[in-house]
Order: sequence, then structure tokens, then C-alpha cells
Amino acid sequence: MTVSSLDDSDPPWRIVFEEAWESFRSGSFGIGAVLVDPVDGSVVTTGRNRVADRHGLPRTLSGNMTAHAEMNAFASLDRFNAAGLHLYSSLEPCLMCSATALQLRVTHIHFAAADEFFSGVDAIWSSHTLTAERQPVSNGPLHGGLARFARLLPMVFTLRNFPGRSAEQLARRVHPDLAARVDAIADDDVFQQIVATGTVDRAIDHLQL
Repeated sequence: MTVSSLDDSDPPWRIVFEEAWESFRSGSFGIGAVLVDPVDGSVVTTGRNRVADRHGLPRTLSGNMTAHAEMNAFASLDRFNAAGLHLYSSLEPCLMCSATALQLRVTHIHFAAADEFFSGVDAIWSSHTLTAERQPVSNGPLHGGLARFARLLPMVFTLRNFPGRSAEQLARRVHPDLAARVDAIADDDVFQQIVATGTVDRAIDHLQL
């Protein structure tokens, strides 16, 4: 699916990107996730990355590197597993989140942007009978501006907080254009104002990715 705005996307994506934007505005990675019941399209839970949050909420993870968007969506489930549910995430799930999705029997994973740091991680699960039979179907990334926006938000956190480390170096090598935009964002007064008071739609429109 090629999309350039949230108005063009499937309904769950709006919530995913709004969660990602709130995560970004709070100083975390800028990743959002939802669990959806595909039978009626209802959103079961939502979550956002809270690794930099210092104010914990009931049934959420915050303030450490377990506080990923997908993990927070899982943490607020009112059931023992996620069997039959679809996970939507703005960024391809990491090893921890993929393993949790598999353990909880998520049926399908949709992600807006690929994460080059975890490229190929799904191949791990096919080597064991238990994980192979539980492995969710995976779809992604999206194409167009939303995919680039979804990758840019967490890249801001990575480039600012982990200079010189492997994730930062890989991001710059794979996405030099987005890395250049990240470097320029600090001097973009309009974007900083949108971060302070604006919506995710305004951010997407302004960046024109």
C-alpha cells in the first residue's frame, strides 16, 4: 500500500501514528502500536514507546529499554494471550517485541517502516518447532511518506542519544537522506513549534517526506 497521509491509510494506522507522535513529543523513540481484532476492526489496546518517561502509569512500562510500544500494547491486555489479534506498529518490531508477539500468539504483524537493525530476525523462529508453528504472518513496510516519517521519528532518538554506536552508524548508512533531515530538525523552528503544540498531521505535512 502506498500512502502519503493518514487520510489515505487504513484506520488502525491513524492511532499508531498518533501514539508514535505522542511518544516522540515526550522525548522517547517515537514509536506507536495497537492490537486490533480483525473480525470487527476494533482496537483492543494501544501502546507507545516510553523508554524516556519518568512517570509510570498502571499497566505500562516506562523509564527503561523494555518500555517499547508493542510491549505496552501487550501489557494492557485483559486476557492471557493475543490469539487472533493483529499487531500494528510504526516500526518493525525488535527481537524482544517479536518474541513476545510470538509467545502471545499474535496472528499477524503489520509495520509501517522497516528497522534495518533487526532485518532478518524473523528467520530465527523457523528453526524451532514451537516458534515456527506460532510465528505470525508479517506485512510491511508501507511505502511513501508515512513509511519515511515512521522511520524518521525513532531515528531522531537514536542519532541524538547513541552517537558513534552501531545503531546510529547503520541508520546513517542505510538512510542518509533521513539522517540529514534529522540533523537539520534541531534548527527547524517551525517543526519545533509543531512538536510543542501541533498534531501528527501537521508534522507529516511540514516534513514532506
